[in-house]
Amino acid sequence: MTRKYLAQLAEIHASAFLPGWSAETFAAHMELASDDIIDILAGGEVRGLAIVRTAIDQAEILTLIVAPGHKRQGLGRALLHRAEARALERGADIMFLEVAADNPAAISLYQNAGYHQYGSRPRYYRRKVNGIVGRIDAILFKKQLT
Repeated sequence: MTRKYLAQLAEIHASAFLPGWSAETFAAHMELASDDIIDILAGGEVRGLAIVRTAIDQAEILTLIVAPGHKRQGLGRALLHRAEARALERGADIMFLEVAADNPAAISLYQNAGYHQYGSRPRYYRRKVNGIVGRIDAILFKKQLT
């Protein structure tokens, strides 16, 4: 992943999260030795991305997003698989992640990939529905990689 895609990364993130991360935030992740940005590129277009942070024997998916217009094509599963492979390469044996409780597609993806719920963060994610900003819980998942 190169800096020329920073604006696309920020745009995709903003399509899924309130507030979305800025291009500068993605640039900072590129600079961190602990972080890997995993992408799916086609024709100069970012179709999906994941950021994995690895610390010794543990890894966490900080974000995993498929761009609007490219969902339901197996890209989320491909990103998840690549994120796990990268964490294993770095020596992690467990992966953590969180997902909004109102995202059944992502919850199903993670459960089908062998992740198990171990907790929650009440009112963690911000949501805007009909002009009203509210909060939704985050569900915490983990998976033993080895």
